Amino acid sequence: MEVNITKRIDTPDGRRFCKVIFTPNGRIKPDWVEVDDRQERHPEGVYYLDWTEDGQRKRMAVGSDATAAYNSLKKKQSEFDAIARGLIVTDPMGEEDTRLRLRAAKSEFLEDIQLSRQRKTWLGYCLSLSYFTQCCSKTYVEEIDRKDLLRFVVFLRDERELAPRTVHNKFAEVLTFLAAQGVPKLVSKNDRPRFVDQEVEIYEDHELLRLHSVCSLYHSTQYDFYLMSGFREQETMHVQWENIRFNSNVVEMRWKPLARWMPKAYKEREVPVPTLLLDRLDNYRRTLPASRASDKALVFSTANGTRDTHMLRALKRNAKKSAQDQDAFWLHKFRATFATTHLQAGVDLRTVMTWMGQTNLESIIRYLKPARNSTMIEKVNANFAAQERSQLPIVNGQAQVSPQSLLGNP
Repeated sequence: MEVNITKRIDTPDGRRFCKVIFTPNGRIKPDWVEVDDRQERHPEGVYYLDWTEDGQRKRMAVGSDATAAYNSLKKKQSEFDAIARGLIVTDPMGEEDTRLRLRAAKSEFLEDIQLSRQRKTWLGYCLSLSYFTQCCSKTYVEEIDRKDLLRFVVFLRDERELAPRTVHNKFAEVLTFLAAQGVPKLVSKNDRPRFVDQEVEIYEDHELLRLHSVCSLYHSTQYDFYLMSGFREQETMHVQWENIRFNSNVVEMRWKPLARWMPKAYKEREVPVPTLLLDRLDNYRRTLPASRASDKALVFSTANGTRDTHMLRALKRNAKKSAQDQDAFWLHKFRATFATTHLQAGVDLRTVMTWMGQTNLESIIRYLKPARNSTMIEKVNANFAAQERSQLPIVNGQAQVSPQSLLGNP
């Protein structure tokens, strides 16, 4: 009986099991496989053994490391050779080989995430599981217990010095990974790392004025777009001129199949925007060469028309240039300001939620910040002035209040 080894990789047609390439000395050439009679390098994916037993084809994942996969191949082949010679083989692959290896499970899980989720999500899981395998010394998924997860929290907090909210998110991603492997619930609600749910921050008018005073036309227009559309970073990176409907004061968020990109929550939407923003976009467009001003071109792009992937870096640089704290500037803060501005102006929650592409009210309520402008301060002063406390006599630094006044009696 012959044991074969393949590697499951990503191709334009989906995931495939492909033959591995062997070196002249008979070992596996790491990451190299045969795809349609072509040798290609594919660092992603997991190696699999496959063989036919009792008329049925069987497969077994043996991890993403070429050397470990080769050793598993030799071991399994030796087992079948011994059986063919009439020898009795007890526990041929060993008890450990019947269990799910942590690193193999990690590779398989990340492969699924890469194929089914956004790249940013995949990168987040990659980092979380990398941290977990650095912290956890267990070889098999079945060995992981509650203390391993508690140690992981300490590792993130003390070794990596991550913020409490980041620790919470990384912990949650590892729990998702373990749940996908069929691991039962290991921690209680009290074991989960906690963080202070901080108040949403928004930009003040004076901060934006100073920022715009040092910006180029490109960045100034970009920041106005973030502020007045409420678009996310990836959405802004992919918006095209054909998505700006100048005649109807609407900006569209559309799926971009050619760029292999989809909006968050897989929902397209339209956002009404002020004429002020459209005028600024039109003025900026007039400065662009024809190739970057065409309907199919990206609104915000590099000199050669590709996606601008350095928006955050440029914002930090401009904040510093305007003599402001660059740590107080980030792209999502424009989105928070967009939501808060509309909510304070009286736009209902459901409408703002639709404009922002949110899927539940809880996500939008956090942007409902109290108004802090001068008009509101005047209202607060007027409310307490009605109590005429300023007319109370002061004795030893304290206002003296009579029992009759508390009861509303003259």
